[in-house]
Amino acid sequence: MQRKVLAILLLLSLALGAYAQKKAQKPDEDKPIRISTELVQVDAVVTDKNGQIVRDLTKDDFDIYESGKKQVVSFFEFVDASRKKAGEATPVESPPAGGAEDVSETDVRRIFAFVIDDLTIRNEDLFYVREMLTKYVNEQMASDDLVAIVRTVGGRGLLQQFTTNKQLLLRAISLLTPSSHPIGANNPPLSGDVSGRDTRPVGASPTPIADTGSEGGFAIDTSVNDLFNPLDDTVQLSRAIMTLGTAGFVIDSMGQLPGRKSLILVSGGLLLTSPQTSTSGTDIGNLLFKLTDKATRSGVAVHTMDIRGLSANAGVASFTDTPAKSAIPTDLASLSGSSINPRTDPLARPFGKGPDEKMLGRNTLQDQLGLRALASATGGIAVMNKNNFADGLSHIVEISQGYYVLAYTPLDTNFDGKFRKVEIKLKRGGLKVYSRKGYLAKEEPKLESAVTKEHQLLAAIRSPLARRDIRVQAMVNYKATQPRQGAIDIHLLVDPKTLKLDETDGKHQTSFDVAGFVFDEFGEMRGGFSETINASLTPEEFRRVSQGGLTYSANTSLPSGIYQIRIAVRDNKTGRTGTVSRYLEVPDLTKGRFWASSLMISAARPEDTGTNETLAMLADRQISRTRDLRFAVAIYNAKIKDGKSQVRAQMSISQDGRIIYTDTDETVKAASEGQLLKIGQLGLSRVKPGRYTLTVVITDPLTDKKYQTITRTTDFLVLD
Repeated sequence: MQRKVLAILLLLSLALGAYAQKKAQKPDEDKPIRISTELVQVDAVVTDKNGQIVRDLTKDDFDIYESGKKQVVSFFEFVDASRKKAGEATPVESPPAGGAEDVSETDVRRIFAFVIDDLTIRNEDLFYVREMLTKYVNEQMASDDLVAIVRTVGGRGLLQQFTTNKQLLLRAISLLTPSSHPIGANNPPLSGDVSGRDTRPVGASPTPIADTGSEGGFAIDTSVNDLFNPLDDTVQLSRAIMTLGTAGFVIDSMGQLPGRKSLILVSGGLLLTSPQTSTSGTDIGNLLFKLTDKATRSGVAVHTMDIRGLSANAGVASFTDTPAKSAIPTDLASLSGSSINPRTDPLARPFGKGPDEKMLGRNTLQDQLGLRALASATGGIAVMNKNNFADGLSHIVEISQGYYVLAYTPLDTNFDGKFRKVEIKLKRGGLKVYSRKGYLAKEEPKLESAVTKEHQLLAAIRSPLARRDIRVQAMVNYKATQPRQGAIDIHLLVDPKTLKLDETDGKHQTSFDVAGFVFDEFGEMRGGFSETINASLTPEEFRRVSQGGLTYSANTSLPSGIYQIRIAVRDNKTGRTGTVSRYLEVPDLTKGRFWASSLMISAARPEDTGTNETLAMLADRQISRTRDLRFAVAIYNAKIKDGKSQVRAQMSISQDGRIIYTDTDETVKAASEGQLLKIGQLGLSRVKPGRYTLTVVITDPLTDKKYQTITRTTDFLVLD
């Protein structure tokens, strides 16, 4: 075997990766919107008066107009994002429960990216953000939803990537706590005004503030003339630039993901225009315009939410939804600093009725315009002037259940880069359409293919979706070696049927690369491994490998922290790849936290109840009914009272979410000084073949209630 270091270890941006795909030759609901002189593809959500998705429309129910001219619809399809596509079956060898975070393109149904604008959200409102997102993850998130939670300035790399792992998302939500930033909304005004608004007249000289240097990754010029009150127009423009920049980065990462995606921008207000402009002459209106075009080309609907809610006023009994009072200003070109043309640009349109301004509290109609415009132009929902945020998010999730894909060949093939308005009309009355308002008439840039082996591995590792051209299974185990150190064992199993094997001189030969990368919670790479495997198998070895798979093992040692391990396998003959990823936590045991190792499993002879004569189980966790299943978990930092611990453990077996066997709850005996070890052995001779889940619940009543229960689980497959 030849060992080498891959050049792709440099500059891996894993927060949100791009997923490169080949350009479709025909309209495909799993590809982003296509814009060319040959085809313009759009998507639309249709709801009834109760906000429910309408699924029974036909092509004849739709009329599409581009720049006022009716177009001929050449392709039409309804995509049910809540179900598998017609004819799509679940593989016989479905991925084990231990690999639930590895979701492929064919698995994912809905994609949500939450952008938390912590530059404009005040500390007291973060509670409502956490409450809303926690409810979504616990009650509404499906197992095949791909979700990311991204902060404008206060995020961490590992916690800001797309994942199906609910525990990782809940951790990201728990860390949505106040973060200091020089231009953040939580910086107090310098004057005596406490209303949360800059009371200086428009155009007045900015008030200088103290030297803050650089903080939170945002460089601040320390010259007095360039420092402003955190509530003035220049600071609000800077906030908008950073917020829209973050949203644009997320949209870019979503561009090659399948289907119609949803970005939910949770904000404390976003001005549409500003008297101030950036040093490049950019104003917020132009930034919004560019962002909407990017969202259109990426197939992303941007939903916006003003998390400030409403204020209670005397004589008002309820403020969940406020009555309409007056139309919001709609001629954006007439607002100071805007270069938007209301005759040609999609943002210059009416946004309907506004709320009672007496109930807006800290809000103003002006700083909601940007949020309303962004949602309207991209086919999203603007959740404004509500205090029931979970209800608003539920509506966003509901309309993500299904959408229509329509395509047409534009009558005007002169793509001059100008904006073209697209309008979808329905012949059936009483329905509402959420669709994009148009596009810039320019060809889509061609995607560069990954030509080298290193680039192909890089693309596979960066993708938020698992690659399954090569079937790879993984088992990653942790156990403590030192109080602040953990030993990590990695076991891979590669299905040889998905590799290209050539027969030469009676032997089967194959060559593939294995590359693994370890990232900490800040997205920094903390190690890795790479190796080229050249195998030449005799007929007997080939027969054995065909049944059991090709194995690969690696081990490393990591300090305390939270990590993600990403592994890619590439066939050197075909270029096909397969990927897996796993999350793990190495605790700092010096802090006294009650903890346990991974749940280790092995196969033992039924007659052997000792600690020897076990056969290590591979990454597929398969075991014959002729063997017993032995399991073990090490327990750390158990509390002692009267010279003894009171740790108890209970084992259970479940299948398809239903518990079929529960062992007695018993005290865990000490195996060695300072460590407890829970060991058990299960007879399988009478067990029906199938996949089962083993769960061990460990409880220490003497420790902190917050940490006194630990659950360790793994799945295994019983064979005849």
